[in-house]
Amino acid sequence: SVMDESKQALQMGAIGFLSKPVSQEKLDQVFQKIEKTISKIVKHLLIVEDDEAMIKGMRELIGNGDVETVIAENGQKAQELLKSQEFDCMVLDLKLPDISGLELLQRIKNEDPPPVIVYTGKDLTEEEEHQLQQYSQIILIKGATSSERLLGEITLFLHRVESNLPENQQKILKKLYNPEQVFYNKTILIVDDDARNVFALSHILTEKGLKVLKAFDGKEALNVLNTHSEIDLVLMDIMMPEMDGYETMREIRKQKNFQKLPIIALTAKAMKEDRHKCIEAGATDYLPKPVDTSQLLALIQVWLNQ
Repeated sequence: SVMDESKQALQMGAIGFLSKPVSQEKLDQVFQKIEKTISKIVKHLLIVEDDEAMIKGMRELIGNGDVETVIAENGQKAQELLKSQEFDCMVLDLKLPDISGLELLQRIKNEDPPPVIVYTGKDLTEEEEHQLQQYSQIILIKGATSSERLLGEITLFLHRVESNLPENQQKILKKLYNPEQVFYNKTILIVDDDARNVFALSHILTEKGLKVLKAFDGKEALNVLNTHSEIDLVLMDIMMPEMDGYETMREIRKQKNFQKLPIIALTAKAMKEDRHKCIEAGATDYLPKPVDTSQLLALIQVWLNQ
């Protein structure tokens, strides 16, 4: 069904919605929004940017046909447009001629805004990044490869069908999301007390070119993390004896250098409250067992691209 596709799209693309604990009511609202967006033939994108050259470049990058792009040159116009029209996604520069992008986000936070991609050339402090993460789904710094990432994120949030895009945009996305490139030289730590699960997952991941480290309990996981700085992502089983996955993730997040490390929690339970418990304990995302291989690889791919 479209709703099932929506849930899968949320897990595989719009991950930012679930980066912090949310209520079931909020999740349902998110799924309804995604379902509505998927069903649209033409998606509506708001770009809040005052640099004409940048606007032209983004229009060319995004293309048209299935996307109608509306421009707001300042924060005031963006507010007016958001009140009068419905948008599926917003790309926001932080340096605007009237108010800052952060101030705009603070003003519209209670007005059910669309997913926000912050796209800025500004070097952010830790405090600024923390503030922006409260209101936006993705933060991209303008640079050599950022335009490709921007196209990728917009495509995910608008649920554009890749095969319907112009050939040039398809080539950009294939290059950006080519698993062989994403997985190259990346290291994943699998934490699970069941050796069969560890070796089954290890076989799947190494076949895709990923390097795999193993830990069979929480304490061993902490030791491995502290001795292997190259780890890019952790797959964390929840149900383990002594130190379970929840406690292990809390201990990991206490260390400053691991606060942004992607952790995908794996649990045999499929209860709704388990996801909330995982996120509260420090998980970046969640998958129920038995793990769907294609879904796991897609989720790893998304988080390694962040």
